[in-house]
Amino acid sequence: MKKEEKVAYWRQQVEGFQASGQSVKNYCAQAGIAVATLHYWRKRFADSVQTPLLSAVPEGFLPVTLAAPVRTPVSPVEIHLLSGRSLKLAAAVDTSWLQTLVQILERPCG
Repeated sequence: MKKEEKVAYWRQQVEGFQASGQSVKNYCAQAGIAVATLHYWRKRFADSVQTPLLSAVPEGFLPVTLAAPVRTPVSPVEIHLLSGRSLKLAAAVDTSWLQTLVQILERPCG
């Protein structure tokens, strides 16, 4: 068998294994090939395809960079109630919640 034929045969075996969904052991037993030999050719073909950038990244993972969430600064708002009390809000609030709060705080006690 010529070198090119040998490489083509093992490329076909490696691709057949990858498409089979079987374990290496089961595929090799069915195909009548040695487990170690299939591992050798899988590594050889993988090494010839990998780029230097991807070879440093573990298989199945890609680097991820997380950015801090963008928050729009909110100026504090101070609300003076008729009762003389005041509310100072440093964050955005739901308007219906704020309306309910003001109504409760403006009710007479007792």
